[in-house]
Amino acid sequence: MRKLLIKYFFPILFVPILFLFFGVGTIKDYGINWDEPYHFMRGQAYLHFFLTGEKDYSTLPKYPRVNSNCPSWANNKCNISPGGATDTMPSNVKGPIYEDAITAQYPRKLFSLWRSAYQHDTYDYNYIVINEGGHPPINDILAALTNTIFYQRLHLMGDLDSHHLYEVLTSFLIVLAVGVATYLNYGALPAFVASSSLAIYPLFFSESHFNIKDPPLASYYGLTLLFLFFGITRKEWKLVLISSIFAGLGLGTKLNIAFAPLIVVPWLLYFLLTKYIETKKLFLSKGTFVMLIFYAPVVLGIVYALWPYLWSDPFRNTMHILDYYRQIGTGTAAEMTSYLVGKWNTYPVLWIVYTTQVPILLLALIGVVYSVYSTVKGKDSFPLLVLLWLLVPILRVSWPGAGIYGGVRQLLEYVPALAIEAGIGAYALTRYVKYKIAISILIVISIVFSMYEIVMIHPNENVYFNQLIGGLSGARSKNIPYWGNTYGNAYQQGVDWLNKNAVPNARLGLAIATQANISRNSLRSDIEYYNGSWSGTKREGEYEIELDFEWPFKYWYSFQYYDKYLDPVYISSVDGVPLVKVWKNDIEHTKPAFREEINYQPASTLLRKNTANKELWIDMGKDIFLTGLKIWHSNVGCSVQKGGYVALSTDNKTWVREADPPDTAQVPPTTAEWKKGNFLFLFPGTKARYILFDPQMNDTCIFKNMRIQISGLKILP
Repeated sequence: MRKLLIKYFFPILFVPILFLFFGVGTIKDYGINWDEPYHFMRGQAYLHFFLTGEKDYSTLPKYPRVNSNCPSWANNKCNISPGGATDTMPSNVKGPIYEDAITAQYPRKLFSLWRSAYQHDTYDYNYIVINEGGHPPINDILAALTNTIFYQRLHLMGDLDSHHLYEVLTSFLIVLAVGVATYLNYGALPAFVASSSLAIYPLFFSESHFNIKDPPLASYYGLTLLFLFFGITRKEWKLVLISSIFAGLGLGTKLNIAFAPLIVVPWLLYFLLTKYIETKKLFLSKGTFVMLIFYAPVVLGIVYALWPYLWSDPFRNTMHILDYYRQIGTGTAAEMTSYLVGKWNTYPVLWIVYTTQVPILLLALIGVVYSVYSTVKGKDSFPLLVLLWLLVPILRVSWPGAGIYGGVRQLLEYVPALAIEAGIGAYALTRYVKYKIAISILIVISIVFSMYEIVMIHPNENVYFNQLIGGLSGARSKNIPYWGNTYGNAYQQGVDWLNKNAVPNARLGLAIATQANISRNSLRSDIEYYNGSWSGTKREGEYEIELDFEWPFKYWYSFQYYDKYLDPVYISSVDGVPLVKVWKNDIEHTKPAFREEINYQPASTLLRKNTANKELWIDMGKDIFLTGLKIWHSNVGCSVQKGGYVALSTDNKTWVREADPPDTAQVPPTTAEWKKGNFLFLFPGTKARYILFDPQMNDTCIFKNMRIQISGLKILP
């Protein structure tokens, strides 16, 4: 027993068990992905239907009305149905109603009911099945299942954490499988290197805690290939069956796995051909051959059985899903054009090079070279499988016309293959280089160093950049697209700070994002969480939190006000690069130059004709730091403003457009002016002399009987 423990536990189980232990233990350190709230509600709706046959939550315990706890922003006019969304939400709610209603619906930690906050009465089976059209739901259903078991039934975990447990568990499975497969092919040290490289891969480890799609898909993708490999090579039809089940789960998570045949078919032909040359026989048992025939029906059957959306009209709804993937998977984003070589997109390859720890990257490169060598020599088919597994996902998004955004999280299935290549690289070094013991020690040390790197930036591993680009600060200076994007994870660090430091009965909102980006149950119970808490220059002391990276919304006034007017009370950074900021909007934290505004008289105003319509041109006579443009106007015999833009200039030659559209209220304080029929556009203390407002329409009410008021900072910043 002791020998078996030493032989198998340390090379195969040691790393996966550590991954599982630390994965579960660190769940609370991570936030929620932007995409997850809807996925969780969809999973809960479908699972409730499968378990009970019910299409709504009418039989579940009801959350009490919250009228007695009516938030201050609602002016004691709450009308929230038990267990349901508000009948009417405030007009200044940002985003789809569910994203804010879900936090208003459950304003306190009501664990005694043991009902998930994502079992939302509005977003039940009836709503979901009618409004489907995106990614498949199997991962959502399984996350709801872990929530049902560990939160609702066993009461061992919190509501959000038990959803995230599913992601950690599926990630654990592929870490284990990579270790087993590498051990069986190459031995103990390569198995340790492969499983470790996957377990500590920055993007994989981080996203395995809060990404409902990509880590589970990467796991199912890898398990599909590995079980198929061992099923074919060992003539075990049961392993092929297991492979088909994982393929069904993968296809029911994301359609990326539809590209797996580009890996399997070349590998299978290579394997059968080399075996035929060697044995003069077809190396397929009857069982595996029959199972291969039924492989696709098993896969499609799983997806169909677990996706009610397909039931009413399988063909039409399948075409709808395929069209959705065509739209999101094609077309080169503007920020990618500088990475095109010919029509090929080099961005994915460069991102992988810059975000893989250097020791793992070097080992993987050696592994790739050895895999090519082994394949050419015809010695073994496993290296070819791993090589194709690594290349096909990358080529899929590098192909001319293919689309990608947000780094490489959309093709996370390449990471297990990269990890195995690192293990193969370790095998090649210890086999062909002298001083094997010294080389082995150096390899282990390099893995420990790679682990140390991600420990130092925990829990922000998904913004890791290596020394080749100069870390995250280097990626920022070179403006690598999507540098610093945590996809919502970093909010949790601001929440943790607020829970410890916010004043009693504090008010909190998000400067840009919708409220679903923070789980209400992760906040201290006395904190009033609502985006309408914004008080602007009234400075009523609300806290605001927001991500700070290069994204278009960063230039909206709602972010710029807090970032320019206030000194943050908390910043979470990596490599000196801020990821999330928390502000307290009071006079104490307002920068001196931004504490007082005055009205300025324009030197001249002109309603002039451009090529299409009239535009308003204002000359202040000198540079001032603008804070607002207000126009009183008539609303009779004219049209409501739609579209248009506001631009500023210091020289009347170079103009910079403001990010906010001028046809909607920027923040709650402007909502009242819009309701009165006035036009109010706010600036975050922007230096300019000239203002240009182009409505891009001929009969806007804003230009009818208008009276203009300009405000700016009293003293220079």
